[in-house]
This record gives sequence, C-alpha cells and structure tokens, in this order.
Amino acid sequence: MSAASTTTATICISSQTTGLGTTLRRRSRRLVDKLWLRHQTRGRHDSDHLIRVSPGEQPQETTIEGDVGGGDVDSSVETTKVPYSLISQLNVEKALRGIAITDADHYGRLGLSRGCSYDQVTTAYKTKCEELINEVLDEEQLKKKMELLKESYYILSSEEERRLYDWSLSRIEGADRYVWPFEADITQTSNWGDPPPQEPEDVGPTRLVGYFFLGWLVLSFVLSIALNR
Repeated sequence: MSAASTTTATICISSQTTGLGTTLRRRSRRLVDKLWLRHQTRGRHDSDHLIRVSPGEQPQETTIEGDVGGGDVDSSVETTKVPYSLISQLNVEKALRGIAITDADHYGRLGLSRGCSYDQVTTAYKTKCEELINEVLDEEQLKKKMELLKESYYILSSEEERRLYDWSLSRIEGADRYVWPFEADITQTSNWGDPPPQEPEDVGPTRLVGYFFLGWLVLSFVLSIALNR
C-alpha cells in the first residue's frame, strides 16, 4: 500500500472518530438538558407535597366519596410516593435505632461535606452534570449516572429529606447519645446561633437561708440540753 493511501485512510478514521465524539457529546447535552428541565418542572412541585412523618404518626390517606354510575363509591387513594424520597415510617424507626436508612453517600456523590448550604448543593449538582457531559458516555450510562446525581440533589436540596438523612447519619455516628431531628437540621442550627451569656448566679440569699437554719438547729440543741438539766 502506498504512503498516500495510508495517509488518506488515517485521515478518514480520524474524521470518523471526531464525528462520533461530537455526536455523543451533543446527545449527552440534549439528555442533560432534558433531565434538568424535568427536574425543574416536577422536582420542586413534588417537594412541596412532602409529608412530615413523626414516630407516632402514619401517612394519611385521601378518601373520595361520591356517586359514580348510580352507586356509592368509597375509595382510598394512597399518598403519592415522591421519587427518591426517604420519608417513611420505616426509615424513621431505623433512624431512632441508629440504623442506616440508605447505603447511598449523597454528600460524596456531589463532592460536598455535611453542613454545606443549599446554594452549594445546587452549584455542585450543576458542576457534576457538566463533568458528565465532558465524558464520552453512551446514552444509557449517562442516564444512569444522571439519575444518581439527581437523587442526591433531590435529597440534599429538600429541607425535610435532608433533615431525615442528616438525622440518620448523626444517630449512626453516636448511637449511645440521642440526637433530636432538628439538632441535625442546618436551617435550625443556623437560626439558633451561640447561646446568650449567662449571668453569674447570686448565691447570697441562699447562703443566708442556710445560715439561718443552721443557727436555728444549734439553738434548738442548746435549749434542749438546758431544759433537760
């Protein structure tokens, strides 16, 4: 084979490889934009319907009563399950016992540390999405990784979900010491701030009362001895 033919074949292969990489990146960009748009339109709407579940409560059911087709209908519609939601009676009981409610490291996925702000969660999520776009992945692999990032973003960007997740982590770290859910809530700890300085206790009145009873006791003993002679 001549040198000219070899050079021409090499150029054709390089052009095909470059075109394939460009096509995959364009597909990745369209898929990321589609997932991001779906999250913006549905994710926040779903988070507004999160149910606060305490250890002694059960999720309520919506009962629909009416006359359909000439007959009475009494049907119970179960509460719609939010995607990726950790809020459930079982997870609350696990957290109470110091058992992990999930194996996923949501902070690690987004490269964050506990106690980070909600703005940092959003920024980290967008950064991770951009990193995935720059990787040459097929559509199926990209979708799986994007779903994992979306799950972590949903948990850490929702106040109720994150409170339960952080509470579970705190209970696992210190199972011998009980931690209240709101102690692990960054929105509450930031509002508490530092406790106000306490004024020194005035022990003067307490000391005077003690001296009075001590003197009364001594006087009682002295009078008792004197009267018994």
